Formats: sequence, C-alpha cells, structure tokens
Amino acid sequence: MTILKGNEYPYKFEYAEDNVYGHVFSLIEDLELPKHGVHLDIGCGWGAISDVITEKKQLHYIGIDANQEAVNHLLSEGKEAYSFRLTDSQSNLEFIERILNGRPISSISIIDTLEHVFYLEEVMDTISRLSLKYNAPVIISVPNFTHNDVVLKLLCNKLDETATGLLDKTHVNIFSEDRLVALCQKYGLHQIKQKDVRREKSDQYFPKELLTLAEKSSLRQLLLNLRKEMDGNGEVYQFVRMFIASHPVKHKYPAPQEQRPFLSIITRTVGDRPEELKEVLLCLTGQECTDFEVIVVGHNLTVEKQISVEGIINSTPEWIRSKIRLVRVNGGNRSTPLNVGFEQANGQYITILDDDDIVFSNWVKEFKELSKEHYGKILRTVSVRQEYDRIKTKYSQSCSMAVSGFKRDYPPEFDYFTMLHHNQSPGLCLAFPRALFHDLKLRFDESINTIEDWDFILRGAFICGVASSPVVTNIYRWWRKGSNSQTLHSEQEWNENYQYVLRKIDSRHLILPPGSAKKINWLVDAYIKNAHSVQSQNVSGQIVNEQGIQPTYDSLMQKREVAHQILASDSWFILKPFKKLMRIFGKQINIPDVFRANEKELDDFINNVKSSIGWKITGVIRRIRE
Repeated sequence: MTILKGNEYPYKFEYAEDNVYGHVFSLIEDLELPKHGVHLDIGCGWGAISDVITEKKQLHYIGIDANQEAVNHLLSEGKEAYSFRLTDSQSNLEFIERILNGRPISSISIIDTLEHVFYLEEVMDTISRLSLKYNAPVIISVPNFTHNDVVLKLLCNKLDETATGLLDKTHVNIFSEDRLVALCQKYGLHQIKQKDVRREKSDQYFPKELLTLAEKSSLRQLLLNLRKEMDGNGEVYQFVRMFIASHPVKHKYPAPQEQRPFLSIITRTVGDRPEELKEVLLCLTGQECTDFEVIVVGHNLTVEKQISVEGIINSTPEWIRSKIRLVRVNGGNRSTPLNVGFEQANGQYITILDDDDIVFSNWVKEFKELSKEHYGKILRTVSVRQEYDRIKTKYSQSCSMAVSGFKRDYPPEFDYFTMLHHNQSPGLCLAFPRALFHDLKLRFDESINTIEDWDFILRGAFICGVASSPVVTNIYRWWRKGSNSQTLHSEQEWNENYQYVLRKIDSRHLILPPGSAKKINWLVDAYIKNAHSVQSQNVSGQIVNEQGIQPTYDSLMQKREVAHQILASDSWFILKPFKKLMRIFGKQINIPDVFRANEKELDDFINNVKSSIGWKITGVIRRIRE
C-alpha cells in the first residue's frame, strides 16, 4: 500500500516489460482466466498495470490504494478505483466484497505493498481468503532485502535509507525469499510461478569507495563468490511470485541447537553390499557417544534390494533402529544421494559413512570432543587404509576379508596446500557443520562422477577452516578386486574431473588459515632451491635443466600429477613383489616425496617405473582384467 508524503507522491512508475509491472503481467498473460472477471490491484498506486490488464486480458480493473491522489488519477482515466487503508482482515473483506457487488475475482495483484503495511498478517489473511473463495491467482511483489548491495554494505555498517527502492524509508516490513514463501505458506498461499526482477547493481550501489562494492576489489569478488554459492538471489531486486490458495502449511522453524542430534550420519547404498552394511550398523551400535541419527540413502534400489536394506535396518536393536531413516533416491550420480542425505539431515554436524566403511567405538565421541573448542569448523580425525578382498564361505556367498595391516596413508593434520594437490581425507574422517550445506548452500557437484568429496571438502575448508585430531577413529576399506570407484571410471574421466575441480578452485579467491604465509614462503624457497640443484646456467644466462630446456611450473606440476597417479594406482600395489626383487638385483626405485620433489627426481621415478619389467607385467594384467 503506497504512502502519501506531503504534497509529493514518489511512486509514479510507468509500465515496462522489463520492470516489475511487466514481470507481474507476464505471470498471468498465458493463464486461462475467467472472462469478464475482475482483476483486483491492492495497493495499486498510479495503476501502472491497469491498461495492459484491460486491453490484453480483457479483465475489469479495480484499484485500491490509501493515497487519494493516486486514486483520483485512475478515476480521471475512467478506471474504477477506491481509496482505502487496509486494517484487520474482516474489515478488508467487507470493503472488498462491497465494491465487487457480486462480480467475481479472476486475479489479484499486490505489487510492492506488503513492505509498507502495518497489519501484515491481516493483509495476508485477506488475500488468502479471497484467493481461496474465487480460485484466483495472487501475484505478490516485494523488494529483496538480501540483495548483494544491501548485504555487502551492512558488512561496512552502512544502512542508507532512500526515498524509494530497496531501503525506502517508509518500509516497515523486510523480506528475504525464505520469509516471503514461509509467510505465504502460513496462510495457505502456495507458489506456482515466479519471474523475479534482477539487477546486478541496485539503487543501493553507492558509495563507490566502499571496498565491498568496488568492482575489482578482491574482497568484493570473494564475498560475491560466497553469495553466489548460497542461493543465487544476490542479484534479485524484487521477488515477483504467483501463488494460489489451498491448505495452510505449518512452518517448521529450525530446531534450537540443543534439540538437534550432534551428528547426522549419511550412508549411501545401492544395496549390493548387504554384509558390509550390516557391519556399518553394527559399528554404530558400539559407539561410546550415541548422540547421532542415521540416514540410509538408497540409490536406485530395486524392490528386492530395498527389501534387503529394510530387513538389515529392522534387524538392529530397537534403540538404534529408532535413529535410522531410509530415504530412497532414483536417478543422478554418486553426488545425488549425498545432496539428498545432507538436505534431510537434522544434526549440528553431518558426516559420510558409506556402506563399506568401518568406524571404531570412539568415532562419534572424538568428533563431539573436537567440536567443544572448534565449533563451526570442519572436524577431522584420522583414517587408516586397509586392503580387502571378497571371499566366499560356507556361511555366505560374499563377505569381506582384510588382506593387509593398517596403512597410515593419511596424515594426522589437515594441510590446505597438500589438499589442493590431492585428497588426503576420506569422507568418513570428516564432520561438516550443518550451516555449510543448509545456510551457505554448498552442494556436492553433480556434474562430476568422481572426486566429488574432494571438491566439496576443498570449497568447505576454505570457508569454515578445519580442526584436526590425531586420533585414529576409522578404517577406509580399499578393495583390491571387484567394483569400486577406482575401477568403475576410466583414468581419463578421473583426470578430466581432477582438472575441472582445479580450474574451479583456481578461478576464485581463497581464504587461507593462519600460518599460510610462512608455509607459502617455505614452499617457494624449497621450489627455487630444488630447481637450482638440478639446473645450470647457459651462456645467455637462462636457467636450464640438464637437457638444456627451460623447465616450467606447469610441466613440474604435470609430472607431480603423473607420479601421484602411479603411486595411487592398483598397478603400484601389484608391483610389491617386483619391487623386492629389484632391490635384490640392485635396481631399487627411489620413491620421491611427490609434493616436494624436483623435476629430475620425478623424471627418474616415472621413467624407472614405466620401463620396469614389473610395470609392463601389470599392464598385461590390467588389459586381461578389462
């Protein structure tokens, strides 16, 4: 509802297809509305949509506004308009029914009005009851208080009221998308269409000296990246939504922290590892801390496998069975069940425990202890890797057997720089704060089918930071045979996804933890020293390697990647007996520290491995397998 301001009326806005009035009309343009009905424009102002409603939709236009000057303008153009100030719902309805005088309502609009009214709940009840009675769609437009310009100015303690626009000084209500939708649902108005007005730069894009608004500042780009990840509404200037009345929805307000379980455990399964799923749930029954819930996400389950999974869940003790929910998901890739599971999670923290992982009794307890001093950070304990084979016994056609001891492949501390090179943290050793997914809207990237966890961890770690515990709490099973993520996807797909994630991370500004400057200094120093140790000066003064070629940073990183892929491959583990034989005959292969090795050390390692008899034999084995 527009407001009279002395002798001025600041809301004389014209209709245009690309402004809010054009967007409002576009939502009802293609609807089959009852002919000869009424379009009721509540808070009509100067009646900017009146002509297009009458001419293109052939509806009778009725405008209602508290400002007499605006109403007089419409009356002078031969339109039907009334001066009325909205109050309680009953008075509003009695007035509207009186002016309708038996005519039906075909559609309703309330454009940039709700932010001005003092009786917001009464007005919502009014339009909901009208929509329900006449089965009339309602188009609501309100300014977006969470536009990037407003949010980024608030970070600088700036709140600049203006005569009109996002921070119009007469606004008494403010709206985010969540608040608008929840308010409408409370009164039975359910969204069916939308066409928001977007402006990258709003009327609040001032003053230009603010670093949060300065186009090229790193601070602005960092904040915009975070905002874009959240919901994509940062450039929405006005929400323009269409609703229809039905049954009201009781809005579920977020439960207080103390009412949430500490940990939500997401277990994705395709139903083909029933014995391992039993072991997972058995591990959870032995937890010292039981402040958790379990969400088993069944991905593309057949009826037979769904029955099997349900049977496994129902076979657990009652106390833990009451903590388990089975959620079915069809379609998508490996990331899809994770996104669905995280969406369903109620816990303060969320972790991933796949259906073949093993956790010790201290797993949940260590996470919770770590959170006491580091709440809000990603929590990390330590995984050990253990190799497994599938075997048959007289009791089972398929069960797992450990074929190695514990391998300490994963460091006790989370290192950002090493993590940028390769993943050192299996999903089950991490617990993510709920807000990372539910508030900041970070999602597992469903455009990739491998390393989706590495991508999510990297993006999350630079936002939240990571708190590490040196305590070992779980076993990451490494299957030597059979189907797993390593064998189901080609080396080319792994590499393409790896490069895609690196490009994604490299395209944005990063938040580094304390101590990073010292580490970067050390890394650059080590790189320069290593480069000089295998390089010599040629006559022109250029730095060259032993072959007379000037090395590049890209070539060094590529060789590190190749060396890392060799060390992470199944073939490298098959080579174990051959490596022992080589040592006997004096042909030992030196294994470098991939992250610190210089170019010559990497070249020697790669060439020695690929020219070895053992590697050639494993190549034959790989081809036979394929």
